[in-house]
Amino acid sequence: MFREFLQRLRSPDQRWRVYVLVAVVVYLVLVNQAIRVRPDHVFLALLAISLLFGKERSKRFLVDWSPFVLFWIAYDMMRGIVDNLRGFVHTVAPYRWEHALFSWAFGGQIPCFFFQDWQLRWQGAVLKSLLDASGGLFYTLHFGLPLLLGWVFWHTLDERDNFYRFVWTLTVLNFSALTTFLLFPAAPPWYVYHEGFAQPPPTSYWGLGAGSLINVDRMLKVKFFQTLWGGFNPNHFAAVPSLHGAYPLVISFFTYRRFRRGLLPLALYPAGVWFSAVYLNQHYIVDLLIGLVYAVFAFLITDRVLMPKVFLRTILRRGFVGDDVSATQRKMPVGALPRGAS
Repeated sequence: MFREFLQRLRSPDQRWRVYVLVAVVVYLVLVNQAIRVRPDHVFLALLAISLLFGKERSKRFLVDWSPFVLFWIAYDMMRGIVDNLRGFVHTVAPYRWEHALFSWAFGGQIPCFFFQDWQLRWQGAVLKSLLDASGGLFYTLHFGLPLLLGWVFWHTLDERDNFYRFVWTLTVLNFSALTTFLLFPAAPPWYVYHEGFAQPPPTSYWGLGAGSLINVDRMLKVKFFQTLWGGFNPNHFAAVPSLHGAYPLVISFFTYRRFRRGLLPLALYPAGVWFSAVYLNQHYIVDLLIGLVYAVFAFLITDRVLMPKVFLRTILRRGFVGDDVSATQRKMPVGALPRGAS
């Protein structure tokens, strides 16, 4: 299947898709070097690119990518709500879960705090610098890779079925997480490390969110993570479930599901993000495991409910398709669309 993919992209009529993909990647890298990459940057860039392909393609872009837009709007509206209310956040329960499950392997400490003490002991060491740099790299991939893989499915491969499965899995995951953030606001380990279990949370935690990621800023002599945490205004008490734990699993799963190649490298990506989240004091292992459960739940809901009941019966039946879908496919009965067809 991977060989077919390469042959398809080498054909003259498909090569331009690769050029567009390269342009998108270059754009992300350049913006990331100049300023922090926000979702609205990426969306506007992709929208602008889609406009180059005509009215139908632009309409299809707006329809297909609307779940991402709705999530950003909801997340933006929710940002800071729990922080501003600050009546009560769960600080003790996640810490106790982590301690009960994993402290035996880290000398009686929870893993996050073990690595914080290790970093203090090994200041200036080459190994610490390597772990800081790789941790920062893995942790920031969270912000761009979902959109990049979505673009590959939607435009480079032009496989709408795979795109919808991927996007709606992320959408169910995102909104399930947002609901949990509101019902169960949980403090991340960096907050407990600095502030303890005091209720209500004091205002002094502002600016501490970057945690050990500031070491990366210092090493590279930039202010990327300080700017990200200060300007992007993240949800400080949204540790459970960990989307940093869930996103890499979804990305690796869908990539392997499509190409059936590179299982080991694809497994290294979520492993690297998980280790980085703990090493940088951003998440408990418990947060990551709960993120795994949410990711599995989101995929099952998408695969068993949304795809057969919404995509095939609504999107195709009501004509929300582009010019590239043939009249034969439009007349197919529900369930007859082959996987990967657009």
